[in-house]
Formats: sequence, structure tokens, C-alpha cells
Amino acid sequence: MSQRGAYVVEADEYDKAFLSLRPTVAVVNNVEADHLECYGSMAALEEAFADFAGRAARVIVGGDDAGADRVALKLEAPVWRVGHGATADVRIRAVRLEPGGSRATIALPGGQTVELALAVPGLHNVRNATAALAVLHALGADVFAGARALAEFRGVGRRFERLGEAGGVTVVDDYAHHPTEVAATLAAARQAFPGQRLIAVFQPHLFSRTALHGEALGKALAAADMVVVAPIYAAREQPQPGVTHHLVVRGATRAGAATVGVRDRAGLTNHVARAVQHGDVVFTLGAGDITRVGPELLQILKDGSREQGAVE
Repeated sequence: MSQRGAYVVEADEYDKAFLSLRPTVAVVNNVEADHLECYGSMAALEEAFADFAGRAARVIVGGDDAGADRVALKLEAPVWRVGHGATADVRIRAVRLEPGGSRATIALPGGQTVELALAVPGLHNVRNATAALAVLHALGADVFAGARALAEFRGVGRRFERLGEAGGVTVVDDYAHHPTEVAATLAAARQAFPGQRLIAVFQPHLFSRTALHGEALGKALAAADMVVVAPIYAAREQPQPGVTHHLVVRGATRAGAATVGVRDRAGLTNHVARAVQHGDVVFTLGAGDITRVGPELLQILKDGSREQGAVE
């Protein structure tokens, strides 16, 4: 691909940054309520996605996502829908989600089929990889070579990143901080670690996002066996009255999860260290400094020193 002058950009709708791009092929996996502080409404967000995608010669959308489908209906550019249904242009068939990875058969426009084998878990990664193959097909590149390359992919930092193991406890770090991301990551965790107790350690990101998604975040986190919620990572925002991490705690508790809220970031790691048992898998989830908790936890478990954490 590089010899033909093609390159890949992971575009982001935050601050409307993706509107500076003029893609040859645009991929819109899904469109959901996120970064509404920049757009004000879902309608405005979808219009921005249509503006971005409409500049491309070919658009590939997640055909199983309602938001992406609404964007596709606004476009004049030719669209391929990626999905599981019989009407998908790029169809995902015979999905097998196994502890060591995922497999599927991909049917491309024109009648070609490609066998996809991934070392990374999760149905979302099957969909992502299928979209990548669709891009190659749209560009006239070798999709079979693409499938071989995808089979060698082992992931990237902060996306299902296995940090290590100590005391029989596995620690994994992930950037997920939106309800859909959290749900996808924990579903992949169940695939990768069947039968093991799963502990989700979550740090909400931004007061605006927590106000909008607190209940849904808690519901998504309830897929874990135990949920530990840290205070909100404010980043660029100021506190909002009544908006705290307890919105997430409440959502997870209502969804049936054993949930605790931790008073401060300083006591978070020690609380988790006291809670874990041999065979557990701990996921640290969020976009803030939660990423420090995994290495801290591994060090505590290696040293054998577990102090009382500040639980509310």
C-alpha cells in the first residue's frame, strides 16, 4: 500500500477535527451520542459525519449500527454496508469467538470470500477487520494478503493490553470510556478469559460524559463480576453540581453488579489489591490516569503488600 502512496488516518469527531480530512475511502463504523458538548445534538453530530464521509469516493459503514445507517442515507457517494445480515454488501458470516481469538468468513462485493482469523478477541474487532478488508477491496488491493496481515495483528497499547500477571492475577488495561466501548471490551474479556472472575476498575472521563452516560456506563460495567469505580477524571472540564462517579455506581448496582465507589484515586489501587483472588482478571478502564493502576497493582501483588483502600 505504501508503494502506491496510500495511508491510513484514524479520524476523530472530537472538536470536529475530522472535517479537515478529504478521504479517498471513508469508514464510519458507528455513530453514537459522544462529544455532544461539541455538537449540541445527535442531528448535528450525524450531519458532521455525513459531511466527512460525503467527501470520499467510496464510503464503508457499519450496516448493523443505526447511527451509521442514518448517515449513509444522507450520502450521494457509493456506500458499502458491513454487517451480519443478508442485505449487507460486505457480509460477516460464520463467526467463531474463541479464547485464543476470532474467526469469520467475509463475503465481499463481486463474489470473493476471505477467511478471517484474528489473534485479538471481540466481535468489535471482527467488524473492524472486516471494514479494513472492505477498504482494501475498494482500492483494488490484495484482500488475501490483508487477511494474512490481520492474522499477525496483536493489538495496540491501551486496547485490551495485557500488562502482566502476579499472584495468579492477570491485569489488562483498556481505553474504553463510552458505554459501547466498555460493553465491547468486557464481552471480549469473557471470550478471552472464560470461567474466570472479572473485575472492572473504571474511571469516568469528563463531567459532561458522566452526566450523559453515567447510568449506561454502570449497566455496561455490570457485565463484570465486580465493579470498582474511581472519581471522575475531569481533564479539561470543571465540576458540575450533582455529577459524580456515584452516577456510574448507581447504574452498575441497579444492573445487579457487586459495586463499590472509591473515595479518591490514591486509595484505588490498594482497594483492588485487597479484593483480588488467585485466578482473577482485572481490567482497568478509562481515558485518564487509571492507566497507572495496572502497573501499581502488579507491583503490590509482587511485593505482597496490601493496604486498606478508601472505600465509600
